[in-house]
Amino acid sequence: MKKKLLCCALLAGMSMAQSAVAQDYDDRWYISAGAGIFMPDEDRNANDDRYGMLGLGKFVSPNISIDAELFHTNPVLDQTGPEKNWELLSLSIVGRYHFVKDGRDTNPYIALGLGAQEHHDDTLTFLSSRRTGTAVTALAGVGVQTDIGYGYLRAEIGARWDSDDENPNDDSYTDGYAGVSFLFPIGAEAAPAPEPTPIPQKTCADLDDDGDGVNNCNDQCPATPAGEAVGPNGCPVPVQEPEPVLEPKPFRG
Repeated sequence: MKKKLLCCALLAGMSMAQSAVAQDYDDRWYISAGAGIFMPDEDRNANDDRYGMLGLGKFVSPNISIDAELFHTNPVLDQTGPEKNWELLSLSIVGRYHFVKDGRDTNPYIALGLGAQEHHDDTLTFLSSRRTGTAVTALAGVGVQTDIGYGYLRAEIGARWDSDDENPNDDSYTDGYAGVSFLFPIGAEAAPAPEPTPIPQKTCADLDDDGDGVNNCNDQCPATPAGEAVGPNGCPVPVQEPEPVLEPKPFRG
């Protein structure tokens, strides 16, 4: 059961990420590493404890990131006698919607996740054995992500629901968490797409509709017949009649 849940969670997340097409945003894969405070449900009778997280993810659009996250915590049970723990290990697929705004390095987001969580519980013992099992887990949270240069920093708070129903006293648990994580992109960032070169717009100085050799800006006679001689203003030049040649008169002495 545990292996099937973990494999399904991984395959779902990877297929969603692979279906994305790179756009004008940082779509590199990244490794995430985080830590924070785990606040167990009061019904667990366990103390607050640290948690650690490792993940792999990427942005599949400018606003949506998908992460596969491995979460671990081992809170101490609140009881007298020898120390006992309630260890939790989960693998979840977490989607986050980021409210991105142009020109802003820090943006808020909401997070929703689903996965499988394994527990090693000392609350119930039989012949010194531990209660062990795997159950469905879900999470919901809010946070902010900021660009810190090469990577990114996330701060997030939220709740984790555990469907653990093997404990005869409770059907499920809702735990809280608050922590930070660092995102380390894999590989070099893609160069931004070059901006298209604007096509220069033609003006009247570039056009000569009647083909007389004078551009439209200077052509005062825009409909000159083809082949007609024109002046600098594009108008026909008057044809000058040749001067008559005088015949020489005979000389008479």
